[in-house]
Amino acid sequence: MAEEAGDTEFVSQLCDSSKQKAKEELGERNARDTVIAVQTLRQWVKEQPWLRTPTDFAFLLRFLRFRKFSQLEARKALEKFWTTRSSRPEWCRSLDPEDPLFQKVIKSGIFTCPAVRDKQNRRVIIMRFGSFDVNMIKKEGIGRLWKCGMLFYDWLSRDENVQVNGVVLIADYSSLTMQIFTAIANRDDQRDFMSYFQQALPVRAKSMNAYNEPAFFDVIFAFISPFLSKKLKDRFHIHGRSLVKIYAEVGHACLPQEYLPDDYEGPHAGTLAQIHGDYTVVQRRIYVILRWIHCVQEDTRYA
Repeated sequence: MAEEAGDTEFVSQLCDSSKQKAKEELGERNARDTVIAVQTLRQWVKEQPWLRTPTDFAFLLRFLRFRKFSQLEARKALEKFWTTRSSRPEWCRSLDPEDPLFQKVIKSGIFTCPAVRDKQNRRVIIMRFGSFDVNMIKKEGIGRLWKCGMLFYDWLSRDENVQVNGVVLIADYSSLTMQIFTAIANRDDQRDFMSYFQQALPVRAKSMNAYNEPAFFDVIFAFISPFLSKKLKDRFHIHGRSLVKIYAEVGHACLPQEYLPDDYEGPHAGTLAQIHGDYTVVQRRIYVILRWIHCVQEDTRYA
C-alpha cells in the first residue's frame, strides 16, 4: 500500500472522550487499523489518474471518519468533494481568508462559531440570516458569499473533534425579511451546496435548529426541504422564540451571551463581538492552514 512519511508521524488531537466516540460510532478501533485504512484509500487515489487531491494522512482520515471507515463511501465522498468544487469555480477558486469581503462577512455575524464546545463536545454554528446585507449581495454577487461559506467550512472541517463529534446548526431568523430571503434564495445554489454539505463535506451535522422563524417560514421550509436528506429532516427542529430546548441539548456555556437568559450568570462563550473579534486574531493562522488545499485546488483537473 502507498505510504507517506506523515503516516507514522501523525498524532491525533482528539481528547479521550472523542477517541471513545470515534471507536464506538465510527469504527476507529486502533492506530494500526487507522493507518491501514488511510493507506488503502491513498492507494485507490493514486490509481485514479483523473483525480488530483492531497493524500496526506490528516486529509484522507477526515473522509474515512465522515463515512465511518467505509472505503467505498469515503471514495464517493472524496470524489464528490472535488467534482463539486470543480463544477463550482465561482465558489472555490482563489479562496483567501484575507479577502476584505470575507472579513466583512465574518464581522457582520452571518457565521458565528464559538470556540467553546457544547455538552457533547460538538461545535455550535449560528447562522444569523438577518445579518445579510442586501446591498452587498447586489454589489458582490451571491456567488462570492457562497465562497465565504466554503472557506468557513474548510476551516471547520480540519478540526478533528468536529470530524468525530460533529456540529450543531442553529439558524437564527431574527430580522430576516422577505427582501433578504429573495436576495439569497437561489434554487441551483441551494441544491448544489446541500448536496456537497451532506455527501462530501467531512463535517457531521448532528442537529439543525430553526429559531425565531418569520411569518413566511413556510415559504423558507418549502424552499430548503427538497434538498434535505431524510436523516437531516429527522434532525431538523423548529423552536419558535424559545431557546429552552436548545439549552437542554447543548448547554449554556457554548452560547454567546446574547442568546442566554437575562438572569443567567454562569459561564458563556463571550459576546458576539468578542467571538467575531477572535476570528481576526486567528486570521493569519487560518490562512496558512487553508492555503495548501487551495493551491492544490487551483491545479485540480478532471477528465
